[in-house]
Amino acid sequence: MSKIFTKEENRNWSSRLRGKMCSACIALCSHGKVLMVKTKYKDHWTFPSGIVDPNESPQAAAIRETYEEVGLRVSDAGCTLLAVVYTAANDGERDRFNFAFVTDAVDQNSSLSVPNDEIEAAEWVRFAEIAKRSGNRGSYVHFQRVLLNRENSEPYAEV
Repeated sequence: MSKIFTKEENRNWSSRLRGKMCSACIALCSHGKVLMVKTKYKDHWTFPSGIVDPNESPQAAAIRETYEEVGLRVSDAGCTLLAVVYTAANDGERDRFNFAFVTDAVDQNSSLSVPNDEIEAAEWVRFAEIAKRSGNRGSYVHFQRVLLNRENSEPYAEV
């Protein structure tokens, strides 16, 4: 069984990062569903995602992480900004920005490279189930709201 990071372990890890913590993810959409992954070290599901490396743009990080986590190559031309969520620091964790991008250029039947060293499972999830799968994390509640109503949603939120 995989080890879930404790709050203390997560605080120790994130405290070593310089500046504000910045992560990026991609909502890989197909027919009203989005691909979510379950990493071995978290107790909740997310989109393919990870920390933005120094000298890397959030979009490049999201595309890189998608390939590393599920083996799908996403073109930056087919990838657009979905939302940016700022999460204030609480309970000893650092504040952070999460840049979410979206692409509809993926087929649910695409071959995925999971499980792997980091990912336990990947599943196509209906938009209305995103928040629940994420453990109702504020950023994913917002991403769900945006995906359910892309024409009339706010691209920036603070949670």
